[in-house]
Amino acid sequence: MATAIQAAAHAGGPTSHTLNQPDGLDFEDAVRAAEKARIALTGPSGSGKTYTALSIGTGLLPDGGTLGVIDTERGSASKYAGLFTFKTMKLPSFEPQALIRALAVAAARGIDVVVIDSLTHFWSGRGGALAQVDQKTRAANSKNAFTSGWKDVTPLLHDMLDAILAYPGHVICTMRVKTEWVLQENQNGKKEPTKVGMKLDQRDGIDYEFDLVGALDQNHVMVVDKSRYPTIEVGSQHDKPDFAFGQMIAGWLDDGEGSALGVMDFARLAVDPAMTPQQLLDLLSDVENRGLLGAAVLDLGKQATSLGSLIRLMGSAARAKDPATTPDDLRALRIRMEQAGRIGALVPGMDGEPTPLGDLINFVQTTRHNSSEQGRRDDAGRTAAA
Repeated sequence: MATAIQAAAHAGGPTSHTLNQPDGLDFEDAVRAAEKARIALTGPSGSGKTYTALSIGTGLLPDGGTLGVIDTERGSASKYAGLFTFKTMKLPSFEPQALIRALAVAAARGIDVVVIDSLTHFWSGRGGALAQVDQKTRAANSKNAFTSGWKDVTPLLHDMLDAILAYPGHVICTMRVKTEWVLQENQNGKKEPTKVGMKLDQRDGIDYEFDLVGALDQNHVMVVDKSRYPTIEVGSQHDKPDFAFGQMIAGWLDDGEGSALGVMDFARLAVDPAMTPQQLLDLLSDVENRGLLGAAVLDLGKQATSLGSLIRLMGSAARAKDPATTPDDLRALRIRMEQAGRIGALVPGMDGEPTPLGDLINFVQTTRHNSSEQGRRDDAGRTAAA
């Protein structure tokens, strides 16, 4: 420590590791906050991914909570409706944007545990990332997918992942693996053909984003490939994980300090007509510090957007209504919103009711112009009377 302090002194910096920095950069005591589960279940077809996700998800539920399934598997989860209680949403196509909207709807409906069954479809399914890359590459008359396809699709994948990780509840994703038939020795010592998972059918490295990754085999045994939970060891095997497995995870997660994600609280604050531009800037900073800018929410028009985008939009509306905003600033604001394609987005109007941002700006400009004209007429009248 002495060496570090001396080095800081020679660099012209503070010599105390506890001294607050002018830019706010400093160390603080680490605290384990209450969190939500981020679980990935992988396995070949028939390994029990959907059933296991429903079992673990049921165990994660708080008292009176709701389990929801975003179903891309042609309603396969609904086959277990007699065994589990849950709500389901079936998606006809699998654009990453569709999953973002589904998560926004789930958050608005107060779904406590979301099962995405399966995440693979948003990678390699109809309308998924790979299909979009091919489409954009062909449309650009290019043979180079990295310059004409991925540069557009990669940001969509990042937005989708942000929406998953910032969801205000527990999330369980199932993912397929590409399979092969291999000869394996059975319990009797004889060789028999067995279907095994070989490679995850998903973008490389996505498993790094989850706190727990479990690989299921054809016997429904789950091997833990990754775990950030001290109660579950990497390499441990779990035969047909059930709701008790989910309860164990929930117990550890709930033992943290403070409250977990507050996405919907932030969204409700953002659309409060009484919020000032400065209050919305402070809110944006708080959301950024919590890593929630990418959380999927619904705007006033019931369209999916990110929490960060919603707060910025509401900030634009608040600036339009702010008496300190000059006519030049209003014109510049209109131009920016037109260029961003947000001029028709709904925001709280002068009466607090949803109104298109463009109409709000028009109303403010017209009102101020009329007020200015009336002021000039009144001044002229007083001058004439004098």
